[in-house]
Amino acid sequence: MEPGRDGVGDYTRRLAGELARQGHAVACVALNDLFVTSEFDGRQYSEGVLVPTLRLPTGLSESARFEHARHWIARFTPDWISLQFVPFSFHPKGLPLGLPYRLASLGKGCKWHVMLHELWVGMDTDAPLKHIWWGGAQRFIIKSLLSRLKPSVVHTQSHLYLAYLAELGVQAEHLPLFSNIPLLSTPLPETGERADGTPTDTLVLFGGIHPGAPVEDLAAEAAHYSRSQAIRVKLMIVGRCGTEQERWAAVWRAHKLPVEIAGEQSAEQISAILRRASLGIATTPMALIEKSGAVSAMRAHGLTVLCVARRWHPRGGLQVQAPSGVIEYRKGSLTACLDSGLVQQGADNQSDVVSAQLSNRLLRVV
Repeated sequence: MEPGRDGVGDYTRRLAGELARQGHAVACVALNDLFVTSEFDGRQYSEGVLVPTLRLPTGLSESARFEHARHWIARFTPDWISLQFVPFSFHPKGLPLGLPYRLASLGKGCKWHVMLHELWVGMDTDAPLKHIWWGGAQRFIIKSLLSRLKPSVVHTQSHLYLAYLAELGVQAEHLPLFSNIPLLSTPLPETGERADGTPTDTLVLFGGIHPGAPVEDLAAEAAHYSRSQAIRVKLMIVGRCGTEQERWAAVWRAHKLPVEIAGEQSAEQISAILRRASLGIATTPMALIEKSGAVSAMRAHGLTVLCVARRWHPRGGLQVQAPSGVIEYRKGSLTACLDSGLVQQGADNQSDVVSAQLSNRLLRVV
C-alpha cells in the first residue's frame, strides 16, 4: 500500500476511496507490505478521502501478520472481504502454499470477493518447461484458494484469464481496470511546437518496459516519418521503467530523435504529460494488455495506444481481441496512426475506465 509504488495497491486504494465516497465503510489491509519495516495502523488519502489502512511488514512472520490482520478485520466487522490477488504479492516465488488456509481464517461469516489480477506463469507457447511446471503449481494454489474461500463473486480484468479460469471450472466475470492516474479537469496549454515553430508529436512510454519489443523498427519508422513530414517525433519515458529504459533511449537517439526520460512523477504531473501527448506506447504483449494499469491510464486520458511488444501467444490456441483504442504494432502502424489522426481519440471511452462507474458495477454484481 505504498502510494505510487505498487499498481495493485494504488488500484485498491482508489477503489476503496470511491466506495467510501458512495457511502460505504471501507478499509484496506496489506498482508505482506514490502515498503514498511514496522506495522502501520492509520489512514491513507484517496483523492481527498481518508481510508483506514493496516500495513503489515513482510519482516513479520506469516503467522503474526495473519493473526494481527484477523483481529483488525474482526473489529471492523465487514460484510464483504475483497481479495486483490497477485501470487507474487504473497510469496517471492509466487507459491503461497498456506495462503488459502490463512485467508479463510480472516473472514468467518463474511462474503468473499476475489479479483484475480494475475494467474500463473508459463502461459505462452514459448515458455520453458520450468515455467510450465511452476505455473502448474500456481494454478493448483489458485484452485485451492477459490475452493476454500467459496467466493460469491470472482472477477478478472483479462479475457484471456477468463478463458483459463473457465478451463478450471471457475465462473468468473470481467471487470476492466480503471486508471490509477486521475484525469485532470483543468485545461492544459498546447505545447506542440518548439520556439522555431517545428511541430512535435510526442510518444509517451509509461510504466515498466518489457524486454524483446521491436524498438529498432519503431524508431526507424519514427525517423522516416520525421524526415518526410518535417515533424519532430519525441519519445518521453515516464515512471519506473526498469533496465530496458536505457536501451529504448539509446535506439531513439541513434536515429537522431529526441528523448526525454521523465522518471517517477506525481499523479498530477503524469496526467499533464498524458494530456499533452500524441500517442501512447505499451510493451505488454497484446494478449495480456488488459492487465496493464499504464494502458488504462493512457486510454482514460484520451490516448490511442500502440502495442510494441515481443511475440507472445497463449498456450492452447486461445485467441484474444485487441481492446478498444489499442493497436498492435506492425511496420507502418506508427505512420498510419499519425497520418490518420488516431491520436488523442480515446476520451470517448473514458466512461469505461473511471473508478466511480466501475465501483458501481461491482456493487451491482455483489
